[in-house]
Amino acid sequence: MNRFALAVYAVLIILVSAVYLPMLYDKMFMDEVEKTHLFYSPVSRDFILTEKIMGKVPQSARGMAEDHHNNLAYIKADGTYVPRKTFEQHLPFIFYKNMEIWGLLPITLDGRTFDKHAIKADRRVLELNARDLPGRSPEVPFFPLLESNPGQARLVFPEDRFRMTDTAMEFINADTNALDTVLTRMYTVTLKKKGFKFPARSVNGKFTVLKPFDEGVFIVDHDYRVFHIKRVDDKPLIKQTPISPDLKIRAIKVSENEQKKHFGFALAEDGRIFLLGYDNYRLTPIPLTGYDPDRMDVKLIFNPLYCTVVYSNETTIRAVALDKNFAPVKTFEHNMSRATVTTATRIRDMLFPFIVKIGPTQQSGYVIIRLLPGSIGSLVGMGLCTLLFVAGTKIMTGAFPRTMGIITVALTGLYGLVAMITARACD
Repeated sequence: MNRFALAVYAVLIILVSAVYLPMLYDKMFMDEVEKTHLFYSPVSRDFILTEKIMGKVPQSARGMAEDHHNNLAYIKADGTYVPRKTFEQHLPFIFYKNMEIWGLLPITLDGRTFDKHAIKADRRVLELNARDLPGRSPEVPFFPLLESNPGQARLVFPEDRFRMTDTAMEFINADTNALDTVLTRMYTVTLKKKGFKFPARSVNGKFTVLKPFDEGVFIVDHDYRVFHIKRVDDKPLIKQTPISPDLKIRAIKVSENEQKKHFGFALAEDGRIFLLGYDNYRLTPIPLTGYDPDRMDVKLIFNPLYCTVVYSNETTIRAVALDKNFAPVKTFEHNMSRATVTTATRIRDMLFPFIVKIGPTQQSGYVIIRLLPGSIGSLVGMGLCTLLFVAGTKIMTGAFPRTMGIITVALTGLYGLVAMITARACD
């Protein structure tokens, strides 16, 4: 094999190693840890969380592990570890079924008494992940527009789907894959009469029949005006909402809830979040500090007394508890245990000077290729691999390796070492 072919072969080995060696290491030595779950307790009026502890487990946490592994911890805001049952009793609106089994319902809080039915009627969760923002995931841009007046107890999917093109709201028959010209013209003409400007920026709805009723979809037009579109008796019911285009609404998370207090929440281009009310689409601002929708997930947890907004990136989780008027009650910030540097992560940093990752991220649902640089610890690994390569070659062949080989290993560490050994075996 000539030198050019060996060089190409070495480059391929380095690239493949940068993808699969870290992946193999992670499978063998790294725990896959999900994000911390953070809540606001209406009992203690403080935050409480649960997470898997990375690294050494404190003795106080071990003592609380009554019915699970001791690295799964339940922690109060002050750092005190508690048993699982105590944790659930701090969150009666979430674990109300266990509360009922334990004979702790109805429960009285803030002068109000709540039984199982009262709790179920006023609890819901709204969540928007960074990768779910418009244009951030490989979704198929065809959406069902359900009949909002189905004439029966349950909702059903229509036989057509719609998509927003540059000039129309097109309906496609899902059985024949043919354009439905009647529905397309009906909805497109009505939209244009209402002042809709194509192309649309986003289509927002809850596209499932597993909900008590259907509120249609919210579509943001090219000029950032928000239109509420419903299908009623198979005819379009379209309203232009009074939401100001100056807000530049980016996305709307829809929640069809039986209480009908809010359609959901709206995200503006500048990162502000607003509850979208049934009262003439009134917007109620949600006070958040440091929220970045492009790299953070956000979750709104509603219960009969509070709304807790939890938002997080890969390492830090924050929350703000709001009262029934959506005024801030308390805030909290926590560095998640999943970000803890352990012996396994230190060795990983030393072994791999860079990593080539292929796949989706928290910020995008698309499969993308990323080059992740190593840390200062990688320099140690690169130096050790270089010394090993030079000494090993000298011992095995009686001569020092070529300068280019030394430079390759010095710059790529373990990957270069594997490439040089493999290339020599093939030479």
